[in-house]
Amino acid sequence: MSDNQQQRQLGFQRSWGKIPWAYHAMCREIRRHLKRRGWALWELDDAAGWNDGYAGKALNPATPSGRMAGYDMLDLAFTALAGRGYRVLVIPDDFDITDPAAVQALLEEQDNAEAERIARLIDEAAYTKRIPKIAQI
Repeated sequence: MSDNQQQRQLGFQRSWGKIPWAYHAMCREIRRHLKRRGWALWELDDAAGWNDGYAGKALNPATPSGRMAGYDMLDLAFTALAGRGYRVLVIPDDFDITDPAAVQALLEEQDNAEAERIARLIDEAAYTKRIPKIAQI
């Protein structure tokens, strides 16, 4: 988004400059996985199928040469780092991550929400004769 375009942002939406906090949180998680694996940014570029140097731009969006990657590009990064079996959870600040029962309840809630979403898409497809895009494979 160029500087001369008005940015659409809700008053309660938190951001750092023009970069939403949620994007920064995803970038932090990708960098954490990179550090744990001992990968350099170029290795993420290769594994995710990105152009050379794109990881440095995408993971540091608030820098002068930084860019915000689309969520499809972030999906490629998560897939390269965690394989096809990953899930993203939004966890409130006051959530007790050390309680296994609470974590299991959060995962079940997410699974139920996903099942409802897929059922709604299937119902919509039955009435509109439109094939829903449930998941990318």
